[in-house]
Amino acid sequence: MAAPQPRGRHFHVSCICPPQGLSKRFHRGDADPTEMTRPIRKISRILRLRLRRRHFVWSAAVGVLLAMGYNAALPLLVSTTGVRATMERTLDSWSGGKSRINGEPEVRFWPKLLLTLPSATIESTGPDPRPLAEIGRITASFSPLSALLGDPTLEDISLVDPVITIERRADGTTNWQTPHWLAPPEAPASGRETAFGDIAIVNGRLRVLDRTAGGNDVDIAGISGTIKWPSFAERLSAQLSARLRDEEIAWAIVCEEPLALFARRNASLKTSITSAPVTFSFEGVGNLSSVPFASGHLQMSATSLATLVQWYQGTSTETLPSGGLSIDTRVTTGEKTLKLDDLAFTMGGASATGVLDIALQDGKAPSVEGTLAFDRIDLNGVPVAALTPFGRDDRLWRLAETFVGAWHTDIRLSSQEVLAGPLHLTEVAAGVLIDGKRASLDIGDSNYANGSLSGRVVLSDQGLEHGGRLQARLKDANFAAVLASFGLAGPIPAGRGILNIDIGTERAVWAAGSGDFSGNLSFSLANGSIAGFDAPAFADLVRKGEFFSLSQANEASFDFQSATVKASFANGTARLDRADFVGPSGQLSVAGVIPYRNGSLALAGTLKTEAPTGNQPVLFFVGGSWPNAVISPLSVLVAPK
Repeated sequence: MAAPQPRGRHFHVSCICPPQGLSKRFHRGDADPTEMTRPIRKISRILRLRLRRRHFVWSAAVGVLLAMGYNAALPLLVSTTGVRATMERTLDSWSGGKSRINGEPEVRFWPKLLLTLPSATIESTGPDPRPLAEIGRITASFSPLSALLGDPTLEDISLVDPVITIERRADGTTNWQTPHWLAPPEAPASGRETAFGDIAIVNGRLRVLDRTAGGNDVDIAGISGTIKWPSFAERLSAQLSARLRDEEIAWAIVCEEPLALFARRNASLKTSITSAPVTFSFEGVGNLSSVPFASGHLQMSATSLATLVQWYQGTSTETLPSGGLSIDTRVTTGEKTLKLDDLAFTMGGASATGVLDIALQDGKAPSVEGTLAFDRIDLNGVPVAALTPFGRDDRLWRLAETFVGAWHTDIRLSSQEVLAGPLHLTEVAAGVLIDGKRASLDIGDSNYANGSLSGRVVLSDQGLEHGGRLQARLKDANFAAVLASFGLAGPIPAGRGILNIDIGTERAVWAAGSGDFSGNLSFSLANGSIAGFDAPAFADLVRKGEFFSLSQANEASFDFQSATVKASFANGTARLDRADFVGPSGQLSVAGVIPYRNGSLALAGTLKTEAPTGNQPVLFFVGGSWPNAVISPLSVLVAPK
């Protein structure tokens, strides 16, 4: 018999079995709720990721639709005629001339609005238009809002391949006219006009055509850089580079008040030029009036004078010293003056400090005055060729002659040391005077050979090619050192005395030889001696009546209390008018001629000594060459055996 079923409601349970591990835990009675919710969280993350992807797709689609609408709508709203007219007005405002855009403008709308103009020309206004500039291509950006409002504001303008022409006519005027935004000097600066903004120059060119008498044309190519001028009331800065005579040049300028500067009023500025041949910088105050003014710190340097002249002239030269040039000074200009204070000047191996004043005077030659104190001047480093013109038709030489001759120069010089050939001078005080065609160098005082040297060099008033004259006085000097410095050997007088010399030439200094000088000299010595001259032995050899060499009587010295020498020069020959030496042991007198072109001698002399055999003077003739002179007793010449 079957068991009875329980009464009541019947339930049917359907169960989804958990993983095996979980099932075991359920069976053990240790189920974890966190483990139970993990599948739910996983499903939630998958749903959220799908929603995010759908949101990104919709956002991208909306962006693409907006961009397509932007590109489709702007060409309909932005007028190329409007931006073209805006650019023409901008060029007109900048230049003060009349511009013309050639070709159809192109506008690119992505990723930003960019205007491209194929080419443009600018001409001066008036009945006789002259070309001012030609621009190969112009690009500029502008904001969509300004374009939609009908007045596009151009920004980041680039001028590609611009050619700017500045022509100076024979009457001194130029082809460029004053732009209307530039106020005259007496009027206040206006800030209402549109400023330049940021301008980029790409591969520009500047042509300067000088039609005045003696004018020179200038052509500077490869100009690139930027000009930044946000508004007329703000700072102007520019950095440009160019190529001039195969050298890269960088120019920079910063001006805090550019409108005042262009209006020919004073403005603070900094500017510099950097290149391999020369560097230049100025920081101070200046203006661009008809008589430019500047006051500030100026520096200039060149590593090599020869390289600088070669770059400027276009041809190489070996006539300049290998050293460089540098100038560091405080400069101040007036209406007709230029003053260099705290000047530090270096050229070649010479350095100097001082002050120079340059003045332009009505009806008179411009003048240069001042003082320069050198530490050392080495004239031996200046080749003789530096004084030689490259040719009488050489333009640079003629320009230098004209320039120097047109100035009045009066400069006082001092130097701790001066080297010039065999001369080694110290504590030199001198002056340079140039007045028209006359030029002179006056040495007021200097130390040489433990004595005092003064003198004057005067160039011919007909020009350097006509020579000049030297006058000098050496006092209380050691003449043994003087004569030795000139390479004289043999029996030479030593002692302290005075030398006066006056010589000159009518030939060009660079072409004159020793035979082209004429003049005279005189010197006197006291309490000296002639080394290598044994007077008694010399007299004995003369009395023997035989020819002999001067070196045969060189075992002693001839002391003298006084010596007097006078000589004259002409046609390559020195005439020894008088050479008297008086001492306690005798008296020596010599006279004759010395053809110094070939170093020969032709002298006649007498020697009187206090000898036991008698004090009758001996007579002799000196021939041969110095110092290997040959002595001939007069008795041999009168009555030869």
